[in-house]
Amino acid sequence: MSTLYVALDPGFDSIKVVANGKAFKFPFAAEETDERKITDYGIRDDFILYRDASGSTYRVGQYARELLFDNKDSAALDERMKEFYSEKRFISSEFLVGLRTAIALAISSNGMTEDRALDIHLMVTLPHAIRQKYAASIIGNAAGEHHFSIRQGTGPENVYHFTIREDHIHTVSQTIAAILGETSDEQGNIDQEKFFYLSNGPTLVIDGGYYTTGLVVVSRGGSVDDTKTESDILHAMRNVNEALADALQDKRPDLKHFVVEYLLQSGGKIKYLEDGTAKTIDLYALRAEKAAMVCDSLIQHLNQKYNNLLDINYVLVTGGTGAVFFDQLKSFYVDSGVLEADHFLLANAELEGVSHSIEFAVAAGAYKGLLGIA
Repeated sequence: MSTLYVALDPGFDSIKVVANGKAFKFPFAAEETDERKITDYGIRDDFILYRDASGSTYRVGQYARELLFDNKDSAALDERMKEFYSEKRFISSEFLVGLRTAIALAISSNGMTEDRALDIHLMVTLPHAIRQKYAASIIGNAAGEHHFSIRQGTGPENVYHFTIREDHIHTVSQTIAAILGETSDEQGNIDQEKFFYLSNGPTLVIDGGYYTTGLVVVSRGGSVDDTKTESDILHAMRNVNEALADALQDKRPDLKHFVVEYLLQSGGKIKYLEDGTAKTIDLYALRAEKAAMVCDSLIQHLNQKYNNLLDINYVLVTGGTGAVFFDQLKSFYVDSGVLEADHFLLANAELEGVSHSIEFAVAAGAYKGLLGIA
């Protein structure tokens, strides 16, 4: 029997996966559609089609984002996206599509043959403040039999049929997973050389994602102080994209925050008309400007919430948005003398000697934790 260990970080922008040591990601977007009318023409390698046992089909990842962009003027879509980009996502049908797609890609990326006897161990990370609220629902949906198919690009439609035991499914706080990744060895055991991040706290963990920025204080000795914990929804990448979309309202009022990531992955340039002449806007430059503004607001929030970080000994920054904010955050607190440079840390995502993007720091920590309990 083959064993597959899968750690899943279902971020509001992309799903990050570490499976048997291999790391990959894909955009977290899933749109139900009728693909029987779609031909192979123009289908890209990163387009994913999901089909469940009843025949219902979904576009997944960048393929779904393309559909969202095509329908960006729809008021109904705008309302539905407000719910999708909220914590309700974790109990949606789209979440199950994303989870199954991630496991299917984990099976194929590890060269495994789909087999009902495949022994799958799963760890799903959730925002710290809501993990207990949704853990039971996610475990319930993930446990049991799964039967569906996945097609990538113009490749064949591969059928997957497997069962996951309930006692093989776990959830963990995304922030705790980041701490595990920074302080544990490859097998999930505490690395004594790095334990000082916990033993010499308090340590503030800033986990910047697409929809939330998790703020967790780990007290001296390693315990989480829940009275100082927050899933902040005002200083994440969604807020940056919303500010970007607002800035373009007079030129391109049709653009919503949920199409910004699609546009960035499609070149990052958009056109608008001015006095009858087409002009171009560089979205990357505009987003960098808006990100700096949101980060400045985050600094003000941190100062108010944590007394200017005067009683914090270490700061550990993780997540894709955290990486975008890191230099600005570090400069502010180091230049002001609040923290020493070597006490303001950017998480790493190293596995088996390979360094991955910081986006994988939470998934890598969850993977180490999964190995430690499996």
